[in-house]
Amino acid sequence: MLLKATEQSDTGLNTKFVNVESGRTVTLKHAIKQIENGNKNYSDYQTVRNSNGTVYIRSKADGKRSNNIE
Repeated sequence: MLLKATEQSDTGLNTKFVNVESGRTVTLKHAIKQIENGNKNYSDYQTVRNSNGTVYIRSKADGKRSNNIE
């Protein structure tokens, strides 16, 4: 699955995404839950927690720009 950010908070945190292949919109909260629950559709992504407690998602490092969140 390829996610593309469609909405950001005032601080620049991506808060909504669209699945490019299906057109389905997902929230950051939903994506985090799916990643942490091991949903295979989200296997190219990981969650990251900043020191201030903010959790966000990013593509797993694999050297490919084609599957990065835009």
